[in-house]
Amino acid sequence: MFREIAFRAELDRHIVPECEDQARILCGEDPDNRKNAIKELRDMILERGECIPPRLDDAFLLRFLRARRSIPARAHRLVRYARLVHCNFRCVIIVFREQNPRLWKDVYWYGLARLGNIFEGVLYDRPDVGRLIIGRLGKWDPDTTSAEELVSGMLLLLEVGIMQPKLQVLGGTALLDCDGMTLYHMRQLTPTVAVQAMNVMGYSFPLHQRGVHVINCSRIIEKLFYLFKRLAPVDAIWKNVYFHGYDNSSLHRYIDPECLPKRYGGYREAVSLGEWLTAIKQYKDDNFDKDMSSIGYGV
Repeated sequence: MFREIAFRAELDRHIVPECEDQARILCGEDPDNRKNAIKELRDMILERGECIPPRLDDAFLLRFLRARRSIPARAHRLVRYARLVHCNFRCVIIVFREQNPRLWKDVYWYGLARLGNIFEGVLYDRPDVGRLIIGRLGKWDPDTTSAEELVSGMLLLLEVGIMQPKLQVLGGTALLDCDGMTLYHMRQLTPTVAVQAMNVMGYSFPLHQRGVHVINCSRIIEKLFYLFKRLAPVDAIWKNVYFHGYDNSSLHRYIDPECLPKRYGGYREAVSLGEWLTAIKQYKDDNFDKDMSSIGYGV
């Protein structure tokens, strides 16, 4: 019963008083000035003409403001999805969505349920953690699923989640579980895929990234992860990345066990991407399909 209630809540588009208070604290949002901030951001987009977002309605623009402390100028930079990255040792500007249409354009969103248990989430959202999203990289079979499909699945998780005002405010924490991961897996993570993943995980996405925690990771895999730092030499990305080896107690210093699945010494049940998308499909309505279609997904 409680799981079904939680699944229905995944499609809630209302903000409750408690969330209003958190929006003040975490997003610098003033309800009395909210419409003015949205208008300022919309006017900035139209006047500067530097980007053409898929939508300009209040609900869509508000997610970008919340991700950037309700400062229109900062939100405008995020709307562009433009970021400075390292590519072939030369700095270039890329526009994330325009440069990576395969990740989302005409992708049938429910079809990504095939990624099964690679991605999980814990439907227990707290202000200090937000939504906990888990990537079990050792469950990934590179022979049947490309690394780019993994990024596409990650992007879908966030695109659907960010429709909720609650998650726009609380943000999310990523947990990468490397149990079972090998050098064969790492070889599939090309520089292009690594940059895509970093953009999706908050660098060019309207999400409060509360931290990235890597668990069950050998020293060799950890060193290979650090090679990705050369691809995006911006301290903001790496200051919230934590490696815990095989030590759950180290993880607990950052994430309360109350928020973690049992396999990490916690008390929660994780929900697989497949199970979550099946519930979304069951409870969705025409507005959901319209929202997904507006940002390019097949419905």
